Amino acid sequence: MAQKAKQQEKLHGRCSFFRRWTDWPETIHEAEAQIARQGRAMLYPFTFVVNVKRRAARFSSTSALPHYDTTLAKCDCFDFQERQLPCKHIYRLAVELGIIEIIKRSGYSGHNGYDADILKEISGSENVDAHPEQIKRQKSAMGAKYKPLQIDYDAKFAVFSGSGKMPYETTENSCTCRDYFVRRLPCKHIYRLRIELESR
Repeated sequence: MAQKAKQQEKLHGRCSFFRRWTDWPETIHEAEAQIARQGRAMLYPFTFVVNVKRRAARFSSTSALPHYDTTLAKCDCFDFQERQLPCKHIYRLAVELGIIEIIKRSGYSGHNGYDADILKEISGSENVDAHPEQIKRQKSAMGAKYKPLQIDYDAKFAVFSGSGKMPYETTENSCTCRDYFVRRLPCKHIYRLRIELESR
């Protein structure tokens, strides 16, 4: 019983601590937004090289995206630069260095449909667009934030503002955004392009 209580004390968000991580207050990891990043740290299909001696890593998502240099305290990625809080790269580095383990939280279904079971459910459904996760994206696609920067109606191609420096290039069935890269299912940009093409 005492051992179980001791283990509970080391759990913050989905982070089970093996060693002290002095770069961040432990309560930061308990915020819902951080718990979502902890989940993505284990699900996101990036590649990385860890330098154990320097306690650093270099992460890359695809050849089309830049790499990110990461330590336990900071990262070059857009998410960290904007929020100044641990991103998925920092959490994954902490896992690789043996500082934390990211556990599967009871009742947690993943963030934005990135959970493997949800992806399998959507992909296997008769009407992908009718799935609640996809309907969320269709509704979001209507917002002003997702207005295309440019559209080629003949080629059925659009360019959208990206979350970083690089814009997203979108066709009716593919997109260079991370959501499409991870899920291989229609993203908000694809839905917005389809809407724009249909309304012409």
